[in-house]
Amino acid sequence: MAEAFKEFLTFKLGKEEFAIAIDRVQEIRGWKAPSPLPNVPAYVKGVIDIRGTIVPILDLRQRFHIPAEFKATTVVIVVNIMTSQGERIVGLVVDAVSDVNHFDVNALQPPPDISNSIDSQYMQGLTTVHDQKDQVKETEDRMNRSKTTKGQMVIVIDIDKLASEGLIEQIVNSDEAVPLRNG
Repeated sequence: MAEAFKEFLTFKLGKEEFAIAIDRVQEIRGWKAPSPLPNVPAYVKGVIDIRGTIVPILDLRQRFHIPAEFKATTVVIVVNIMTSQGERIVGLVVDAVSDVNHFDVNALQPPPDISNSIDSQYMQGLTTVHDQKDQVKETEDRMNRSKTTKGQMVIVIDIDKLASEGLIEQIVNSDEAVPLRNG
């Protein structure tokens, strides 16, 4: 099978490392409390105005039942997602942004049948990121790396599956009636 390297933005939720496709990332913003919405799940922090667009803010830590604390490194990753209604913009609260990495999407390990930290239905797969000192040319290194080399496990999230499961569409539809400004 041919290698299909793609860039992913890695980020932290608690002690776990996650990744999303970088081509879906619009921007990264520092944490600022959004305007709250009534009658939404606890992981929906509210909405913010980004250049005239109302953007729902979802706390992935709470959504995936990972203990959440707001710190200096807490950021919002603004992403473009595909829903049945077309492309939408959503902000995802994470503990910290880590790096941009290249992963071979054909080499991702399938999600486990059972996962304690995240709903596996939203997982695209698993991979390992090694320290820079352990990385040589990616193709050669993968062939020569000893099994004792340690790395950080990364859970690759499929953000479109979040939308297709109705999670994001439900939130986006609930805030469409929110006025952009006061009237």
